[in-house]
Amino acid sequence: MVALKEIVAAFAVAIATVFAIGDTAAAGEPQNPEFLLFSGTDLWRYGDFLYGGLLWSPAGLNKDGFTLKMLLDGGRYTYTSGALARDIDGATMSVAAMPGWRVTDNGLTVSVFAGPVLQGFRLVPSDPGSRLHGFYAGIEAAADIWYQPSARMMAALNGAIGSIGPTGYVRAAFGARLFPSAFVGPEIGEFWSGDFDELEVGAQMTGLRVRTLEWSLGTGLALTSDQRYGPYLRLGVDTRD
Repeated sequence: MVALKEIVAAFAVAIATVFAIGDTAAAGEPQNPEFLLFSGTDLWRYGDFLYGGLLWSPAGLNKDGFTLKMLLDGGRYTYTSGALARDIDGATMSVAAMPGWRVTDNGLTVSVFAGPVLQGFRLVPSDPGSRLHGFYAGIEAAADIWYQPSARMMAALNGAIGSIGPTGYVRAAFGARLFPSAFVGPEIGEFWSGDFDELEVGAQMTGLRVRTLEWSLGTGLALTSDQRYGPYLRLGVDTRD
């Protein structure tokens, strides 16, 4: 299993790439970019996850057509094992390449993807009650929906599900434009991996523009299937080229 420090190093490169491209493109953002690079993190008391990836649309992200989504994510987490009656330290890493299709119309953007995924799991100590140990290959499907009926309102729904485990997530957010370049409102999300489930409920800020970078932020309360709870923090950034 890949060590956690190697996961962190990989995401440091991903985040640095997002900033580097943002600085390079600072002179002017393209009207119909082909690439969107994104990266971020989800932190809370019993775990931390990092992700990075890109969208590539040959016809441009502002037009309908083929879009490829590449995603690398991973991190660490702690849960209570029912079989061992003790805490288990887990680490996971996932790589997915998902071709798909993107449709945009009157403020609505819908993207759907599906493709192969590789996932790895390490548990210390080994938990005989867990269904996920070692490396797996499978299929992952994902969808991203953005709806902006007016300049002052937005709604977003995104999620993914993989055949391994199964694993997946879903997140919904709503917002009103309280600042010139950002929407603020509630969010709710759920993440599951084998026997583990986490629910997050909180507030989010989306679309905060700083030069060519667009930031998102979420915070609130997380509750897991092993009855642990605490605050979470989610931070994301993307840029287009």
